[in-house]
Amino acid sequence: MWLLGSIFIFTSLLILYIKYRVVFTGEKCKGKIIDIVEQNAGYSVGGVNVKKHAYIVKIKNKKYYTAHGCFFLSLGKRKVGKEISVFKNEKYGNEVFKCFDFRIEIVALLVFLFGVFMIYSAL
Repeated sequence: MWLLGSIFIFTSLLILYIKYRVVFTGEKCKGKIIDIVEQNAGYSVGGVNVKKHAYIVKIKNKKYYTAHGCFFLSLGKRKVGKEISVFKNEKYGNEVFKCFDFRIEIVALLVFLFGVFMIYSAL
């Protein structure tokens, strides 16, 4: 159980690394949401590709996609045309992270706590 708990802790730290490598090495800038696009999320559940609704953000006449989209398409369409703050880094592609979006941190914290609980229960 301690090995599985260690894997969960490592996974939670990896999740945070993926976000913060862009946040710490990138630049903070403002962009305007111009549309919502449906993308593959990069994994599948039960053999079916999972899709996400990412915002298309226009920054200085270049289009970028947010790493996290909207849960409900109808609520996301309300944000089209609004300006948001994002972190971008050109060397990691055309994906940006929204500022003040703490969903990744919450998921990483839950995975970390689950890993700590598994290690504690194994002792």
